[in-house]
Amino acid sequence: MQSTPALGPVLRVATWNIEKSLNINQVAKALTSPAAYTSMINEKRAPAGSHLREEMLRQRQRLASADIVFLQEMDIGVNRSGYVDTARTLAHAMGMNYAYAPQALEVDPVLLGQEPRPDSPAGKPKYHSVDPAQYKGVFGSAILSRYPIVKVEAFQLKTQPYDWYKDEQKRADIAEHGRRVGSALVFDNEITRELKVGGRNYFRVDVAVPGTPGGVVSLINNHLEIKTLPKHREAQMVEILGYIKNIPHPVIMAGDHNSAPNDVSPTSVERVIWRQIDTPASFVSTASNVSGLVWGTMIPLYRERGALNALKNFQSPLAPNVPIIFPNHVVGLFNRVKEFRFEDGSTFDFRGDRERSINQRKGLLANSNDRRLKGQVTSFSVRRPIGPLGRYRLDWFFVKSSLLQDPRDKKGPYQFAPHYGETLAVFNEHLSKPLSDHRPLVMDLPLNEPALEQEG
Repeated sequence: MQSTPALGPVLRVATWNIEKSLNINQVAKALTSPAAYTSMINEKRAPAGSHLREEMLRQRQRLASADIVFLQEMDIGVNRSGYVDTARTLAHAMGMNYAYAPQALEVDPVLLGQEPRPDSPAGKPKYHSVDPAQYKGVFGSAILSRYPIVKVEAFQLKTQPYDWYKDEQKRADIAEHGRRVGSALVFDNEITRELKVGGRNYFRVDVAVPGTPGGVVSLINNHLEIKTLPKHREAQMVEILGYIKNIPHPVIMAGDHNSAPNDVSPTSVERVIWRQIDTPASFVSTASNVSGLVWGTMIPLYRERGALNALKNFQSPLAPNVPIIFPNHVVGLFNRVKEFRFEDGSTFDFRGDRERSINQRKGLLANSNDRRLKGQVTSFSVRRPIGPLGRYRLDWFFVKSSLLQDPRDKKGPYQFAPHYGETLAVFNEHLSKPLSDHRPLVMDLPLNEPALEQEG
């Protein structure tokens, strides 16, 4: 069991979406060999002896020393990741126990090598060459643990707002083609069809951790739907919370919650029209432009509403929701978690204290998910972001200690409460080739009440 000078004995926890396991072998090397990781560093950006390189190595060590690792987008027998069982590969490399939960089977004919990719170069009719003897096509999530695993439970959620088989086969119209071209030109991000059979799941792993309240910790690994509206991810969260309500011991819920404001499922002209009709704010905008007599002096406010609301919500999924005028549809998911109560009366920890956050910032979830001056530090990036554009906070930690009765009670106990939650940005982004399009997250949970002074 590891210990830190500030907190004493701690449980260190990480979560990471490793982008379809594309670089699983490099990930394993990076987390098990400082020398191998150093060889991956971009020498021009982080030369030997630089502060940036020292920071990269510090973040690598913090991730490599995690006792629990939540992982998303883990393959078994898929050609893009070398047909390996990626969870088993990484767990064995790190000397950890592991559990795996499949979400779907990859059945796209292009991925299987049965159809040419639409933009395949001449003379190369197949995008992939598949070995039928090795292909299993399993896509899912995993949890690695240095402690014994005593229970595993996984099943498909009832709330499935997107069908990755039926909906992905719909023919792309001019609106969808425009979106794909724009994404490629502006952000260098390719949008392709992904046929899968299956759906998002509930995944719980219980581990025996001596020194924790009750001696057992439940781990809930979430990977919520990206191809849908925020309200449907909120519904998935409500379903998951219903399954964990009666857990009496500590709970760590983590993973990729895809907490973006937009629906990235294939669009169409018809869908654009219906979503405008279905959005109350669109009526406000239209009315402000065509009915000056009615709106009078409110016209300037409503004309600027979109820009002001975008500024309010920018990189801030926890920004308040002001219906119709200044909406933030993403925050509903977090409100559901914040308002949730377990049967024993305990709650998830939403506190943010300067002395318990990684960068001395206050605010909601700052102890578990580090904040910047405005909003949270982002955890996902497109291939070619434009400054802060193309970056989102998608990955999160939520912790129940079994002792806290109010999610923001700074006078409450801090035993097994999140401390120093950090987004490991430089660890991943200053390599010659990033290991994933997501940044890993890590936090420490003290097994005893830490001796830090509480804010007044």
